[in-house]
Amino acid sequence: MIMTVKRRKWAAAFTLAEVMVAVLIFAIVAIGGSLVFVAGRSQINLQGRYQVAAQLAAQKLEELKAGNYNDILVGTMEENVSLEESSYSRSIETEDVGSYKKVRVTVHWGPIGRERNVSLITFITPK
Repeated sequence: MIMTVKRRKWAAAFTLAEVMVAVLIFAIVAIGGSLVFVAGRSQINLQGRYQVAAQLAAQKLEELKAGNYNDILVGTMEENVSLEESSYSRSIETEDVGSYKKVRVTVHWGPIGRERNVSLITFITPK
């Protein structure tokens, strides 16, 4: 009878190998989950920057549309815009196409080699 009780206690306990396998499985799952979190967070940040760039481009187009048609100069102009922790470069290309002007606003940001940009184009006619 004493022998049976000892066997039962030994069979109910986890061995070191079982504990190590469980820890390893948990670590793999935790690392995978954290990698998914980090990748998702970087995509959220990137989309936020795209949204800011699109707003900067739209803002410039609205400024040009609200102004005097004759004050819109034909050619290319560069501007730097700094917001919070980020800096953006905005280029405005204007082309005279007969009875209207074609305006392209491109906003650039990011390090060299991994630069991102957003472009918006509109046509402005005299009022």
